[in-house]
Amino acid sequence: MATTVERMGKIQPVATEQKSSVKWAYFIVGLAILGLFYLLPVPAGMKPQAMRTLGVMATTVFWWLTETLPIPVTALMVPVMLHLTGVLSLEKSIGQSFGDSFVPFLIGVLALSVAFTMSGLGKRITYLLLALSGTRVSRVIGIYFLVSFVISMFVTDVAVVAMMLPIVVGLLQSVEAKPGHSNLGRGLMMAIMFGSTLGGISTPSGVASNIITMSFLTKAGVSITFLQWTAIATPIFLVVGLISWWLILKIFPPEIDELPYGKAAIHKELHQMGAWSTEEVTTMAVFLLAVALWLTGSWNKLPIALVSLIILGLLSMPGLGVFKKWGDVEKRLEWGALMLVVGGFALGLAASQSGLAEWVAEHALKPMAALPLALQPLAVTLLVAVDSLGFSSFTAAASVNVPFIIAYAQQNGFPVLALAIAAGFASSTHFILVTESPSFVLPYAYGYFSFKDLFKIGVIMTIISAVAIAVGLVIAEMPAGIPLH
Repeated sequence: MATTVERMGKIQPVATEQKSSVKWAYFIVGLAILGLFYLLPVPAGMKPQAMRTLGVMATTVFWWLTETLPIPVTALMVPVMLHLTGVLSLEKSIGQSFGDSFVPFLIGVLALSVAFTMSGLGKRITYLLLALSGTRVSRVIGIYFLVSFVISMFVTDVAVVAMMLPIVVGLLQSVEAKPGHSNLGRGLMMAIMFGSTLGGISTPSGVASNIITMSFLTKAGVSITFLQWTAIATPIFLVVGLISWWLILKIFPPEIDELPYGKAAIHKELHQMGAWSTEEVTTMAVFLLAVALWLTGSWNKLPIALVSLIILGLLSMPGLGVFKKWGDVEKRLEWGALMLVVGGFALGLAASQSGLAEWVAEHALKPMAALPLALQPLAVTLLVAVDSLGFSSFTAAASVNVPFIIAYAQQNGFPVLALAIAAGFASSTHFILVTESPSFVLPYAYGYFSFKDLFKIGVIMTIISAVAIAVGLVIAEMPAGIPLH
């Protein structure tokens, strides 16, 4: 009789083979979709290039949904498919995607995320803030949410979740909270997920979908500064955040009211970390400088991409910076996020230049134009939130939706800035499925909450976010001091 190990050894290759076969089938189906759009009759008023662009987009989305190829690799296949179908030459799509000024901006943001983790600064800041929370569980959940929200405004949401997870899991293990059974576990995991996501949307540097949205706006001739984006978004998502904190406590009431230990445990952790290291001090100084320069961009006239490159240089200063050699950056940087942004730029460029965005705006979205202006942000937000459910990346959702909404606003005389921002925000505020973001997948892997748990609170959160975005954008002219056009 075969041993258990032998049986496992035989089963594993078979399972892997079956998985590979399924992915090969998905790959072939994707190519068939591309070919179908190449051969189908072109609808009235649509250019052939637009039809082929729609095929590239459909194939890309299908491969993203099925994860036929690694998601960043699929993004890099976009310029290849656009070239082979004759929509855009490789030189043009690569040049205008990799050459976009928002790419170095993202590199600097990702490097800052790496520095927070490598230097230990993120962990120290978290413990310093947790030392203020006391032992009441409702406050602890609120502090975890707030810490995730604030840090994620300037560090990517995935990095913040990865940074917070060991601290959350350590606390849960210390109180013997069982995965799948503890509402405290559910609440804390939801707090860092929602906090990092909502905080990330509040600034251009927080999540890559914001960078995609800003780039498409710039290409459409509409500009918005770092400070203006932050002034519009932060009040909206602080309100959503407060509601989400309340919902977490109501839907998943913790099984204990007080932690069984006081601030002493947190202070012990801080004591074990010792004095601030040179790398921590440098990272904090560079972080504060970057925030100051980004927020005052309209006065200092420094492009946000230039500030990001300065960040990378300062974090590599000999004897001071956290990056001692290029390998420190290369191994830890989220290159996949960068590839997704590049692929997203290429999709948006093709949709715009092929005439696809204009055709969709004129035909598919035309009925929505009958709604009053005050309801337009809500209509856009709900539309994007629903059609983004299948995406496994906020960036991918923004890449597909924002160009169409910009064209829709331009054709119907609606405020481009307001509706594009609504689409960008909505691309990152669908909380229904675990698979919608790596920020959800990472906490889910620890087993403290289920798909059903997230669905239960996520549907409510998605609707609340849509309403808050719509209301916030209608009144945003006053607090932001800029016209929404």
